[in-house]
Amino acid sequence: MIQGHLLGFYYMTKMLYWNDTMDHMSTSEESLSSLTHSQISSLGEALAKGDLKYLMENLWVVRFLLILLGYSTVIVPCIILVKFVRQKFLTRPDYRGDNILWKALRIFAIGQPEYSLSVGNDSTTKSNKIELREEKEVKNEKKKFIDDCLMLSFYFLGIQSNFIIMGFMQEKIMTKGYSMIGDEGVIEKFGDAQFLVLCNRIVALFFCCAILLGIRRRQAPHVPPFYYHSYISLSNTLSSWCQYEALKFVSFPTQTVCKASKVIPTMIMGRLLRKEKYSKEDYAMAVCLAFGAAVFLLSQNNPTTTSSLTENSTTISGIILMAGYLGFDAYTLNKQKQLFDTKPKLSKYQMMLGVNLFSAVLCTVSLMEQSTLFSSIEFMISHHTVARDAFLLSLSGSIGQIFIYMTIERFGPIVFAVIMTIRQILSIVLSSLYFNHGLSVIGIIGLTIAFGSILFSTYRRYFSNEQKKKSVTK
Repeated sequence: MIQGHLLGFYYMTKMLYWNDTMDHMSTSEESLSSLTHSQISSLGEALAKGDLKYLMENLWVVRFLLILLGYSTVIVPCIILVKFVRQKFLTRPDYRGDNILWKALRIFAIGQPEYSLSVGNDSTTKSNKIELREEKEVKNEKKKFIDDCLMLSFYFLGIQSNFIIMGFMQEKIMTKGYSMIGDEGVIEKFGDAQFLVLCNRIVALFFCCAILLGIRRRQAPHVPPFYYHSYISLSNTLSSWCQYEALKFVSFPTQTVCKASKVIPTMIMGRLLRKEKYSKEDYAMAVCLAFGAAVFLLSQNNPTTTSSLTENSTTISGIILMAGYLGFDAYTLNKQKQLFDTKPKLSKYQMMLGVNLFSAVLCTVSLMEQSTLFSSIEFMISHHTVARDAFLLSLSGSIGQIFIYMTIERFGPIVFAVIMTIRQILSIVLSSLYFNHGLSVIGIIGLTIAFGSILFSTYRRYFSNEQKKKSVTK
């Protein structure tokens, strides 16, 4: 994930546990399958009159198509530009660009494949060291296990701490009133969450650019075409949108089961996109983790706080949107891992630069089409401390992105998906302990299954392989 990022994850978690407020949303947010006869007639009249506003308020499909139409104003010119540049350079294979503009266009559309060849020439030298490396791996397996545990704990704490900081800052910005400069008596609230996402992207861009400038001499060239990052940016954006829309159409149990099952679509997408091979045991462990997490999370759902409407309101639209959320999210994580695996290795800061650049462009276009960009900027300028709070929120999000990319880079998308599932479980466990809420027997069973599958998978990855290598050497 990263598709996209901490701010989106925070919104998802916040909305997931605010089901009681979602129950009271207006009937305009109901799915098409639950529309009354009068509502269907109203939709027919709106279609006949071309009432786009009414259709947007009542049909998520229309909203989705309009979002794609808006993004196409960026995507289509990019496709044309890529084809144009590739055609020019294909006719002149040795051409590297006469000026900085053409060099930049070449990096954008074609990349720098000549640098990947220099890495490939070392393959014969590396192959001669395979036997020696295998012997060292047997001795260093325990050390690697300890190092991985320490680093994974560090990444987990980094992600979790940034969740807390971002949650506090986002809650402060969206709920606190800000006094107007020059008229302290006027208190107004800032309500444009998408503009905060844009601020997050811009600060992350400056953050990673500053780091890349500092390490430019030690930084490997960006080999793949730069536009590859647009795939991650677009899928992350669509994943977040599907996630928010799905909350209006699915019940709490459906949300819980889908969120707990993120590991499974991530593995399937890894097989399709990266040709990653997983054993039957890996799939079994993923199913056990999803089942255990779902049982635990559902056992903690208080039926008195969840209305019958929510529990029975899962619709076909909701299932489609949840499938879109899981699919786009799985694609985002695996595409990031695919780019990390390029040779020379793509760094996390190069990844941040590419993804945040395209995300900033998409956010800017969307805000301009909604006519909210300049009004949000004006609010920032005309009110006390809101710009400072937005900067702190964005800085926290930028640091959080680094932890996310480091996790995916070192451990892969599956481990990151598992981390997000564990984070959700631990948040409920800690809350139960803090408020003296006991865990049910079913919840304990689910917790045991979930963590048992993780521990067994860890044993297979490290200690089982170690025993096999020792038996081979004997």
